[in-house]
Amino acid sequence: MNRYVLRFYKKGNIRFLSHLDLVRLFKRAVRKGRIDVGFSNGYNPHELVNIVQPLSLGYETDCDYFEIDTMSEHDPAELMEALNEALPEGLGFFDCRQAERTPEYLSNKTAYALYEAVFGLKSDAEMPCADAFLAQDIITITKKDKKTKNDVEKDVKSFIKELVIFRNPDGTAAARMMLRCASNETLNPGKLLQSLFKFYNIDTDVAECRITRKDIYAERPDGELVPLFRTY
Repeated sequence: MNRYVLRFYKKGNIRFLSHLDLVRLFKRAVRKGRIDVGFSNGYNPHELVNIVQPLSLGYETDCDYFEIDTMSEHDPAELMEALNEALPEGLGFFDCRQAERTPEYLSNKTAYALYEAVFGLKSDAEMPCADAFLAQDIITITKKDKKTKNDVEKDVKSFIKELVIFRNPDGTAAARMMLRCASNETLNPGKLLQSLFKFYNIDTDVAECRITRKDIYAERPDGELVPLFRTY
């Protein structure tokens, strides 16, 4: 069995494809590309493929990760080409590398993700200050409780590694956010923007913000963050 890690982008209208539909689309690409994908053992075997971290509906990505185990060895460039031929516009693989096959997928290594959000503000007077926002003792977001389905507040200050707010050359405002993105701890950038806008009384709908995931990172024992592609 061989493992390959591919990096992919998702841009434009395809960003409205759900995570489950994206999984189905990649599996279809594997079948159309006649890739000899490996299967799990057991009563209900399934393809050994994995999208490292789900992405919220409506978000774009410049660099997400897909893992696939195959029965035979492939040339990485040819494997990537075969998969890309079955994908729609706005979605594609741009890097493929062979990796050591271990019992764990890259999902277990993820620690943070880098996001950029673009939103329109009328004047510089409306530009929020990241330092003042981060100086709060607690930073709360509102989310649904999985059991009760009620809205609850959660302190997420420890989930924020970096927050930078700046103005783009075209006049739009933007936020660069390094946020917790692990299997058991994840901060949605849209939720953080809601908290930021509420703190500054900014009348901007988060749904109108263009949010893009730039990359996903692992954390070394010394605290250094490294892109996932540097961990295999």
